[in-house]
Amino acid sequence: MGMAASQARYLGLTARKTNVEYEGQQVNQARTALANQSANLFNQLLTLEVPTPPSTTDYTTLQYSYQDGTCDETITSMTQLVDDPDGYNYLVNHYHYADIYTGVQNNKPNPQVVVETEPVKNTVAQSDVTYAGGVYTVNGYNTTVYDPTDPNQKQNFDNIASNYPELSTANPADVYTYTDANNVIHFALDSDLNDAVAGIADANEYHIESDVPQYVGNCELSKYDPTDAMQKAAYEEIVSKFPNSAFANSSTNDIYTYEYQGRTYFACAQDLRDTAISASDPSKPTENQSPLTQYYAEDIKTKVERQEKAFVDFDEEGRPYSIRFENSTATFALNTETVTDEDAYNDAMNQYNYNMAVYEQEIQNINAQTEKIQQQDRTLELRLRQLDTEQEALQTEMEAVKKVIEKNIESTFKTFE
Repeated sequence: MGMAASQARYLGLTARKTNVEYEGQQVNQARTALANQSANLFNQLLTLEVPTPPSTTDYTTLQYSYQDGTCDETITSMTQLVDDPDGYNYLVNHYHYADIYTGVQNNKPNPQVVVETEPVKNTVAQSDVTYAGGVYTVNGYNTTVYDPTDPNQKQNFDNIASNYPELSTANPADVYTYTDANNVIHFALDSDLNDAVAGIADANEYHIESDVPQYVGNCELSKYDPTDAMQKAAYEEIVSKFPNSAFANSSTNDIYTYEYQGRTYFACAQDLRDTAISASDPSKPTENQSPLTQYYAEDIKTKVERQEKAFVDFDEEGRPYSIRFENSTATFALNTETVTDEDAYNDAMNQYNYNMAVYEQEIQNINAQTEKIQQQDRTLELRLRQLDTEQEALQTEMEAVKKVIEKNIESTFKTFE
């Protein structure tokens, strides 16, 4: 029984030792994998490029300028000419800033446009008024004498006459009327129609118009006045700047203006009406309206660029000191100054700061991963030492058991000698 027990013990120790050796191999393989990961992180660190801060010298150039008496001109480039037939030696690009009267289009958010129904007075061109067979024709419609006994005509006439005294004091027999294709009743005075037919003056016609723009916010709208020089200049500039707009394609009778913070704004009736009906809640027609397309004109500082041939004189150091342009006898002294493109430099510095932040973040990420790998390696190293200690203990115990077995064998077999 003693020998059998010793052999069983020896076999158990052998199995444990084999397991310890296998686990040790696994630990070594894990440490090798960690070493490879650490090497990859180190190589990744070596490939990182340290950002270089920008230098102001990279954004600093020599700039030549001159004053022609009214403007400060700056030269942007000079291209040398060879064998120019007019004797000029450079093609020069230069610019200056000037206040240029310019039309501007913008969108006014939540404009709170208000439209109402009101009597209006419009002008009819002489060419649109004719007389034949005792009948006046206005805008292609035959007229009849106003009939006060017609309730519909009278109601419209009275509403219009309350705003225009020339109608209220007129003899009904001298008032003519017609109804257009939209069932709108128009009125005109006999005297106006006579003047138009005679070629003396345009005629006036009166009618009640619905959806007449009244306000933009708290600002009262007024009809565009072409006799106002400032309004006329602004209107013509806006039309020339935006020829395809609804504004430019509207009749001058459909152009409105309003004053806001010292500036005169323009808008056409179509845009005003479209905005007025754009509110999502009909019970609150002036709330949450679509933006209103409006216009204005004013002096705007604008960069004016030109390209001209010029004769440039240079000093002994090869630096230009005077310039004379084609089509001019004036010679201008050139000023030389060092100019730094601050915007470009600031952009480059912002990019550098961003790149540096990215670089430092990558360094931190690599260091964090490296520290994690090192911590794992220390844990595996500690485990490997434990396995080494356990293996040594097992080896010592196996040797002791082996000696016991050898003694048992020797004592057993010597009995039969």
